[in-house]
Amino acid sequence: MADAITPVVLWRPHCPFCRMLFSGIERHGLEVELRNIWEDDDARELLNRRIGSETVPSVLVGDEILVNPSITELMAVVREANK
Repeated sequence: MADAITPVVLWRPHCPFCRMLFSGIERHGLEVELRNIWEDDDARELLNRRIGSETVPSVLVGDEILVNPSITELMAVVREANK
């Protein structure tokens, strides 16, 4: 699929919820773009603008943002977005 949407994971180091999501992403072989909000000012600003906080992990899938999603929720949204 040439125009498949790649999820963008907004995360930060030492976040246990991020580690859990990364484990699921790895298990499912999902290709994602990672943006560390402690090193990427644009990613941090985007997160604050979209959800009003720096809650991670947050995942952009197209225009949708998922806040602390389970891997099941993320995979369902990715499948739907890539139909």
